[in-house]
Amino acid sequence: MKAMSTPHFDFDSPQRQSTIAILLVILKTLKVLFRQIALPFFVFVVMGKKGSDYGTYFVVFICSISFISMVYSIINHFRSFYYIANNELVVHSGILGKKKLSIPIERIQTINFEENLIHKLFHVKRLKIDTAGSGEKELELAAIDNPKAEALRNILLGNKEHSMVFDTQMPKREEVIFSLDIPDLIKAGLMENHLRSGGLILVFMWWIYANLQEVGINAEDYIEEVEKPAFSINLFLLGIGFFILVSLIISLFRTVFKYYNLHLSRSGNGFKISQGLLNSKTISALDHKIQTVSWSDNLLKKVMGIHDLKLKQASSKTVESKESIIVPGCSYRHIMQICQYVFPSWSPDLFTFSKVDKSYLYRSYFFSLILGLIAISISFLFKNYTAIYGIVVLVAFLMVMSYLGYKKLAYSYNTEWIYLKGGAFGDKHVVSPIFKTQSLKISQNPFQRRKDLVNLTLFNASGSESIPFIPRETALIMSNYVLFKIEIDKRHWM
Repeated sequence: MKAMSTPHFDFDSPQRQSTIAILLVILKTLKVLFRQIALPFFVFVVMGKKGSDYGTYFVVFICSISFISMVYSIINHFRSFYYIANNELVVHSGILGKKKLSIPIERIQTINFEENLIHKLFHVKRLKIDTAGSGEKELELAAIDNPKAEALRNILLGNKEHSMVFDTQMPKREEVIFSLDIPDLIKAGLMENHLRSGGLILVFMWWIYANLQEVGINAEDYIEEVEKPAFSINLFLLGIGFFILVSLIISLFRTVFKYYNLHLSRSGNGFKISQGLLNSKTISALDHKIQTVSWSDNLLKKVMGIHDLKLKQASSKTVESKESIIVPGCSYRHIMQICQYVFPSWSPDLFTFSKVDKSYLYRSYFFSLILGLIAISISFLFKNYTAIYGIVVLVAFLMVMSYLGYKKLAYSYNTEWIYLKGGAFGDKHVVSPIFKTQSLKISQNPFQRRKDLVNLTLFNASGSESIPFIPRETALIMSNYVLFKIEIDKRHWM
């Protein structure tokens, strides 16, 4: 029996993306085109005056620009290639103006995969490569055949021999340490924060209400025909029921689509997470590039004993868009296991926590009462006395949240770690190595001056964490110690 040949990829030679990238360019152009002309087409062509050609001219202009852009992108595909030389990933592109991008392999922070339905159908992957020292994503390769994509990722992340020729049939030693099956996925979706989903519902309902008048329907005329007491009670109950039901459905579907078939694997000195139903993603993170480990829950998740874990790694993007590994539905045992992989000497028993000053709570009470008084004054001005009850309930809720948040807010540090706690109805934990801290900031607002309190903010390559309302002397001692540890520690922060 003839042995099956093993595919090899020589990345010393120029490589092109898969021709499927052309199809993706066409589909992306059509998607952008639809977004650009849908509303103008409806306004100018469907609702415009008879005999007016302005809408048609506008649509033709946009279509022409999109067509030219698509043709340019297709030609650029055949003029683009990449290869590895002198420990750099080199990418050539451009038609009229040649462009050469060289990325040192040692600067590459993350290489992540994405697959939509087209990628899955044609067995290709999109690669997103992010490096240190830039304010935006360095490189995206829209479509590479699956074996080649895996080979390129392993080479660039250092999981290879020193040769640039990679054998795709080499055995992979990966240990799945956490996965979400369908029941766990549904449970995680039902316990998500439904306020965000509810916000989408409220925005959508307001949009419908605002646009009813545009088509000649005055909703207020129908409201006035309904008896006031029955209308108020029935509409309130119906609205609450609708809000809860649709919020649950949206949260559930969003969780299933985002985290379907989630697997968190351990391979060598890093993690890999794969997830997604229609749009699959594979995100990798090496241990030394993980800056912070945090986990949190809400009231429902606390009852069920599950948490959301986040591994924040060094990235060149803005803080809001950094690539992080997010794992929902983790048990405390899984969290401790993952923490031991990333921070082997860390243990929750090593810390004694300090509280922030009580002025933090008083400030929260002050702002809640001020907002409540303003809202009540407006209700009196418009003689809407019923709304006052709701405002009082809301202010009381905010004050309870403030109290719970103050009670749980605490901080601690030792020779190696900074450990922060927080949360209101749920709990939040943040652990970060001291030597990965890059800078600190001490600030003071008018509420803190009388007691000489300050906010201490610590920055690392994945973002920042703040400790509010602590004595200035305490902040200075802590910051001096952290700066001292950074100065003498010779370990690399990524």
